[in-house]
Amino acid sequence: MSNSESKNTPSILLVDNDRNITSLLEGNLQSEGYRVMSVPTAEDALMLPLETFNLVITEIRLPGEIDGFELLDRMKEDRMTSHIPVVFCTVLDTENDIIAGLNSGADDYVIKPFSLREFMARVRSVLRRHRNFAPVATARTIEYRTLILNVDSRGLIIDGDTISLSPTEFTILTCLMRSRNKLFTREEIFATAWPGEEMNNPRLVDVNISRLRKKLGAYGQNIVNRSGLGYGFMDM
Repeated sequence: MSNSESKNTPSILLVDNDRNITSLLEGNLQSEGYRVMSVPTAEDALMLPLETFNLVITEIRLPGEIDGFELLDRMKEDRMTSHIPVVFCTVLDTENDIIAGLNSGADDYVIKPFSLREFMARVRSVLRRHRNFAPVATARTIEYRTLILNVDSRGLIIDGDTISLSPTEFTILTCLMRSRNKLFTREEIFATAWPGEEMNNPRLVDVNISRLRKKLGAYGQNIVNRSGLGYGFMDM
């Protein structure tokens, strides 16, 4: 496949910890020419550049602290991913489940077990409906209320004011904000901010987060430390 063809090929993300399901769907979607990636949790999905996918297919009942509903909410809140269609493919099969799923903003709702032919037809239909919808903005941003983190320019704006961050501070804040309400250990944060280095001084993480809190002003309280669990950017 040439580079130009690859760019025009729809890319689909599967979010499900059932490997039987993801293996089945990966094979069939790839056979139809789609590029496919799968992850087991919503937390893993939120660590990816979701704006690069054309469709997200997710189970509602997922391991971890974030379910399919919250993953959908996070995507709709972000201007770079709000246009991306989301399909629930789930074991939740009551009428109330279906109504709740569609009312939440999902583009379709598929109950397991399903007809593979019908599933593929639904995928084609959703992609066809969304073919001409793309984000107007080109800058990738992560936003929380009046806090705007620009991933491309590596800039931070709070209440309209530009805040200066060091490269390390920016990397840590991006990591925490991309997965709001998730806790990261010092080791995980260190591996992200100082890739390839040995963590000889774990206090480096604490010092940089302390500086971050001061620079974030009122938003500094959103960065919390749970003893024995780690740091996270939490909704307040």
